Amino acid sequence: MSKKAPNTNGDNTPDYSSLLKNLENIKSEFMTLREYVGDNEDVLLEKISSISEMINRTEASSAEFHKKADSIIQELQKIRNTTNKATSTTSNEVIGLLKLSEYQSNIRMLAESKYGSLEDIEKMAEQTAEIVNLFDKISIESGKKIPLPHEVRQWAVSTIFDCADRWEIRFDDLFKMLLGSLGKNLLKESIRNQQVRDIFGIKAVDEIKNKLKLT
Repeated sequence: MSKKAPNTNGDNTPDYSSLLKNLENIKSEFMTLREYVGDNEDVLLEKISSISEMINRTEASSAEFHKKADSIIQELQKIRNTTNKATSTTSNEVIGLLKLSEYQSNIRMLAESKYGSLEDIEKMAEQTAEIVNLFDKISIESGKKIPLPHEVRQWAVSTIFDCADRWEIRFDDLFKMLLGSLGKNLLKESIRNQQVRDIFGIKAVDEIKNKLKLT
């Protein structure tokens, strides 16, 4: 997976390189650190929920995203410096949070392109499936229900359809690929019929309802 930040050659496109570098540094520290919180585990879950809400606000500026990411890093450092209790559960939650931030940045960078293809959209779908599976794995290993927040799933699918519209991807090709990469259940929970209708028309909505067994 490429982590190359977008260009900033006078077009005001945000440069995420320093942010991603900071996230990777914190991730590296926590992967080797064996002292984590006990009572403060909920803080990390709140941070995961907080960043998913920020992602869902599509009008959020890059400055707000950087501010949110900085606050998360500071929180992680605070927890690291003030606690001594070891717990692999918290380790997984930290990694999940960092992966969520990385995933969000990657999808945004792919979606910023003026031109794209079905292969580019497939990359976005595959990365979405990977982050969903990661949070499912964390849920199993921690014994807690920590799925990828619904807001993030919906944001990802909505972004994919916006790109399909801008890149003039055929609906049949798009829907077939999404069914294979994301599966019926995730699409059923995340797809917005009004968006599909606006882009591809009522026949596309009817096909989705038929395939996903929606009322």
